[in-house]
Amino acid sequence: MLLHHTGQILYNILLPLLVTVGVGTLLHRYHALSVETLARISMWLLVPSFVLIKIYDSDIPWGQIWLITLVFLIVLGAVGALLFAGGRAVGAPNETVAAAILSSIVFNAGNFGVPVAHLLYIEGGALFRGQPDAEAGLQIQALVVMLSNLLIWILGYMVLAVAKGGRARDAMGIFRLPMIYALVASFVLREIRLRSFNGADFLPVWASFPLRSLGSALVPMMLVALGAQLARGARWRRWREVVPVACIKLLALPALIGVAVYAFGLWPWPGAHLIIGAAAPTAVNTLILTIELDGDTELTGDVVFWTTIFSGVTVAGVIAVVTALGAA
Repeated sequence: MLLHHTGQILYNILLPLLVTVGVGTLLHRYHALSVETLARISMWLLVPSFVLIKIYDSDIPWGQIWLITLVFLIVLGAVGALLFAGGRAVGAPNETVAAAILSSIVFNAGNFGVPVAHLLYIEGGALFRGQPDAEAGLQIQALVVMLSNLLIWILGYMVLAVAKGGRARDAMGIFRLPMIYALVASFVLREIRLRSFNGADFLPVWASFPLRSLGSALVPMMLVALGAQLARGARWRRWREVVPVACIKLLALPALIGVAVYAFGLWPWPGAHLIIGAAAPTAVNTLILTIELDGDTELTGDVVFWTTIFSGVTVAGVIAVVTALGAA
């Protein structure tokens, strides 16, 4: 029964996603795309618009938001600390340890997680016990995107900078990006909507239409961008390092998040989606950061590539188990 359910998830959720990624890969091979331009459009327009409008529309209680944040901080912090201690114990270079930590804990919440959530809830109509509606799935994913972006641009900078001899101040680069301002604006507007307009949408059309249109464009754009990034390929020469990191990212991390959400009383909702969100492959932005700070780009690039390839099976398995246990 579980195997049949996994096959349905592969066909209905992961296959459409992978086909769109494949289109981006083929397009890049025959008509080279500017991955940098696609990344800028996503980073400066699509992701901020998506996060802003989804959090603005959400009715998630503040207590639940803090618990979700705490779950991720505890689990990701514990995994990072264990990897750091293990790397030190075996005498691995600082750059390799930093790459392993980031590749294990920073997941692709944007151009992988958002499409999965869209196909699971909006197209597939999946609901977990306690989930008010399908749209709530995307609202929780917006929070996951927010946390993932803050993690990569703050913690990511710090981990890599310290590994290179101390440039943690580079983490302040997050204040040059629109994400932090979109995040603040989204919560301010959300509070105004809830407190002053009884939950009704009060945004004028000239603001609402572009924000909602740009947010809707996020899914196809990020999948095409992911395909273009994967077209660059990867090697398998460092499989002794890639395999353990990939297993931690794709299997151990969602399992640990599952333990944490149960311990904090977040199961089945929104805990079910937090587990699914954490099952996403390593974020491509880890490679961008590693290149910028001259870290172990070979290991990071290989982990990004192979976790994305393997995730077609592992994410389907995670969704199958979680939906079987927590479906409404």
